[in-house]
Amino acid sequence: MAKAPAAKRRKKTTHTKASHPHGGVNKAQAIRDAAKKLGKKVRPKDIIAALAAEGISVSSPQVSSTLKAAGYRRTRRTARAASTGSHGHAKSTEVSLEHLLAAKALATKLGSIEAAKKAIDVLTRLA
Repeated sequence: MAKAPAAKRRKKTTHTKASHPHGGVNKAQAIRDAAKKLGKKVRPKDIIAALAAEGISVSSPQVSSTLKAAGYRRTRRTARAASTGSHGHAKSTEVSLEHLLAAKALATKLGSIEAAKKAIDVLTRLA
């Protein structure tokens, strides 16, 4: 039994990154170009307006992800880096030994922990 001839496959056309199959620029490249024109501190709202004037419709999430991929957005800090701060200091919610000793001295001076709490509450209302 003879094999049937294989069906001809269409040759895939390759497009460069900056070109669109219909001859124009693709949306991602248009976003990058608009961002370059508008400067480093560009907002998605500004790019959407600029591209709408050219007749290109893009969404805010599309602009944001393209800007991030192009390096126009900083990456978020990790949880550990955010908790220690930029200079390696402890979180502000952590209490040092000095603070505990000062709180104990205040409670002793005022007569009880409840009296110290009330005094701190009044102080926060005044501030």
